[in-house]
Amino acid sequence: MESLQEMISRGRYLFSRAPKRFEVFKLINGRLSTKEIARKVGRSHSSVLQDMEKFRDFGLISEKRDRKGRIVKKKRCTVFEKTPLVKHINHSCFQEVADTVALSKKNDVRKKRKTPTPGRIHIPTENEILDICGHGEDQLYEFKSSGTAAHKIAKEVAAFVHTKNGGIIFYGVDDDGGIIGSDLGFQEFDQRIQNSIRNTISPQPGIKIKRKVVMGSGILLIAIPPWNRKTIYQYTRDERYYIRKGTNIFALKPEEIKRLFKGEYLA
Repeated sequence: MESLQEMISRGRYLFSRAPKRFEVFKLINGRLSTKEIARKVGRSHSSVLQDMEKFRDFGLISEKRDRKGRIVKKKRCTVFEKTPLVKHINHSCFQEVADTVALSKKNDVRKKRKTPTPGRIHIPTENEILDICGHGEDQLYEFKSSGTAAHKIAKEVAAFVHTKNGGIIFYGVDDDGGIIGSDLGFQEFDQRIQNSIRNTISPQPGIKIKRKVVMGSGILLIAIPPWNRKTIYQYTRDERYYIRKGTNIFALKPEEIKRLFKGEYLA
């Protein structure tokens, strides 16, 4: 059964930096149709319908039905209502990451991400993954949508392994942080990635692959350990050395490679 905290986490994820979407959600009361809500918030009907689909997929709302089980409509537009559990959640519970730009900035200061302990990679929990996806990619986290070629993922690994804190690649998450789920099972994905790394990175770095279920969708996490300040890894497809800086990867220049050989951190 869905827990109250899980529903709050889902809402916070959906409304993170999306005040217009939150305004739509607040108007869902089992009486207004989708077109009436669109008119009240000053948005197109189609865009409001897209929001409704997200709310429904995340289990926050459902179509209202009459006593005979038929979907209630007004002028051919569906009427939605919040699910029983969500009806008891005050809107303010969703506002920590969803209200205004000013509030978002306040939370950015207050909710700093913890820097991982050197030498270790922390595998995030479901709620932590939601927070990561809400904040977006950074030095530690990279999102890859389903269908991304294994050699492209291996190239990201080749860049992460030269960084001070390593990182995690989330497979099944799109560039905007949307959790779409993996198109591959754990065993097939593990085999593809491990083989690709073995064939494209020299020497082969050790990684860990974990499966997590978030919002009912299975995603796969590739945990790359921090650089050991000794081994230099080459991406053999183009015979270059890479490093991740921020949300991008860069081919190392000769002088940077020399610094790595001296054991100096570059990122």
